[in-house]
Amino acid sequence: SAAPLPVSASCCRAVGRLASAMPLNQPTPVQDGPPPGGFKPIHYKRNLPKHGPSSLVMAVGTVALFGFGMYKVIQANRTRRGWAREEKDIRLAILPFLTAESDLQQAFLKSKLNEKEAELMADVKGWEAGASVYRTTYMKPMELLAISNGQKSIFKAHF
Repeated sequence: SAAPLPVSASCCRAVGRLASAMPLNQPTPVQDGPPPGGFKPIHYKRNLPKHGPSSLVMAVGTVALFGFGMYKVIQANRTRRGWAREEKDIRLAILPFLTAESDLQQAFLKSKLNEKEAELMADVKGWEAGASVYRTTYMKPMELLAISNGQKSIFKAHF
């Protein structure tokens, strides 16, 4: 008597005996075929419309659009240049008045500084208020404009 086989080995033998005892009858394969009359034709050609502007029309349109844009830019530049010219003309027109006002203020401030200098340096002998500390013959010292007392009242708010 043979030794008992493990379970797995005994099962394999039993299956093997059964498989050899059963005849193999495989069914014949069923193959699909075309329906009677064949399949409908497949439309594979490109179906793109043949309309639309030509490349010449598109090029002319692009040039026209660019030309119109440049025309508008040139118009805007001319307008801006006119405004700048007007602004410059206005500034040039009031420049003499602004210069005169500035000259009056400078002259008044210079006279006020000379008065304060004379008051502070009253104890120093030989000191001249408003005189230049530079002794040179190369350049003439600046001359002050004369200011009347009526004009000095304009600048009293500053002191």
